[in-house]
Amino acid sequence: MSGEGTATPFTLRTVLVLVLLGVVGFVAFLLLTAYADDLQPAQRPGNHALATSAVGFAGAADLVRRVHGTVKMVRRDGELDTSDILVVTLEPTTSPDTVKRIIDRRASQPTILVLPKWLTMPRPDKPAWVRSFGSLPPREASRQIAQVTQAQVQENAEGLRTISGEALEPVIGDGHGGALVATLKNQPTLIVADPDLLDNQGLKTLAGAERAMQLLDWFDDGDRGIAFDLTLHGFGSNPNLLKLAFEPPFLPLTLCLLIAALLAGWHAMLRFGPAQPEARGVAFGKRAIAENGAALLRLAGRRHRTGDRYAALIRDAAASATAAPANLPPDALDKYLDRLDEQGEPFTALASRAGHAQDTRALLVAARALYQWKRTVTREH
Repeated sequence: MSGEGTATPFTLRTVLVLVLLGVVGFVAFLLLTAYADDLQPAQRPGNHALATSAVGFAGAADLVRRVHGTVKMVRRDGELDTSDILVVTLEPTTSPDTVKRIIDRRASQPTILVLPKWLTMPRPDKPAWVRSFGSLPPREASRQIAQVTQAQVQENAEGLRTISGEALEPVIGDGHGGALVATLKNQPTLIVADPDLLDNQGLKTLAGAERAMQLLDWFDDGDRGIAFDLTLHGFGSNPNLLKLAFEPPFLPLTLCLLIAALLAGWHAMLRFGPAQPEARGVAFGKRAIAENGAALLRLAGRRHRTGDRYAALIRDAAASATAAPANLPPDALDKYLDRLDEQGEPFTALASRAGHAQDTRALLVAARALYQWKRTVTREH
């Protein structure tokens, strides 16, 4: 409820500022909650596209971003079917079943499969760095892709990993008859046997960066982007309903709901004024007595029985206003009042109708007629 002239602790401008700050803070909280996984920095070392260690691929992702303007990170299993060129960097612990599942899903889509080489562990003093304690045996790398193709991974005299197999076609050789990179003959899959061609330590020279970009663009036809898989490295995220609310096709609905909420708040602020002080339980004066009496009659269901009392009030008021003789008996006074309006209905008939009213509606009709009669005979306008 609202009242007039009641002092308020805050001005309208102050309330608007507080509401605006609250809305902005709430929306910011929702956005940060929805995109927490995407915004938090990746400090987990390893051979993934967010790792800045020597065996990581953050440099390759940054190289793609600088050349193509954008790079995608695949965090959901459902995004593995993307039509972009997907770079899948295997870990030493990746199972052959997982490799086969990904390659089968991308049978018609370009994929770059990077085999693991180094065995590392995080450095306690620098969480983003790693310390190498050897290399993965070549036979373990061969085992990881055994369900995809029958190939053999070897290590040459220079320490480079090579791959060979009947279903493979060499792309980059090591100069000794081996293939550092090869493609599957039956589908667009590029297998990089030596990860140093793409990892951070392999990009320390201009020639290394140019070679890496050549591999990353191997399947590029001008319409495809390049994405790096993160699901194999523990960065996968489940579908976030809150995030969906801020992305197409649900973003327009979210904006409509936000605008509707703002309009509802604005309407409420315009509708209600200053707070009205609490009314007294018992009001002052004759008006309070009349209201309380009327309430009692209403509760008792006897309002229609008050017609004769109202007729008596009208009789006294009309007699006083028309200067009726003071000591007239009731019957004589009624005859006197009947003669005051010779063209209309006499007073006694109106009073009888009010006294014999059977319900509230009939009482109101009779009371209005008595009131109109009084105005006529007393010349009230």
